[in-house]
Amino acid sequence: MAGLKKGLKKRNSTLIENDSGQMIIILAVIISVLLASLSLLYAQNILAGNESAYTQLTFPKHEIQNLRSLVIDELRYQAINNPNSFTDHVTDLDEQIEALYASHGSYASVDVYNVTWSASDTITSFNVKIVFSNPVVDYESNERILI
Repeated sequence: MAGLKKGLKKRNSTLIENDSGQMIIILAVIISVLLASLSLLYAQNILAGNESAYTQLTFPKHEIQNLRSLVIDELRYQAINNPNSFTDHVTDLDEQIEALYASHGSYASVDVYNVTWSASDTITSFNVKIVFSNPVVDYESNERILI
């Protein structure tokens, strides 16, 4: 019996002193955490790329350019040809633009201020504020138009 106790005691002490299994488990946990963090980083990178591509595709560059050219050309034409009814035309144009862009799910507005008149009752310059907004972008432009 004494020999059996001695053998069990020796065997238990070697298991306690032998920690290579514990090191393997710790290294496996560390490697698992590293792989999980790398996969999370990769997934975030892919998501950022998709979001960036979506923003580029849905950016309303052409809508803003069309709005600016329409407003500036129309107001310049009205300032030259119909200076007496210029403010009425600005109000009508603003209402039409708001209705048109609202039907597309956007907001657009035109505001004219600082209209400069010459001695011969013609408009020489004016400032125009163009506002465009949709779920992707908010745009605002203030420009001085010389005639």
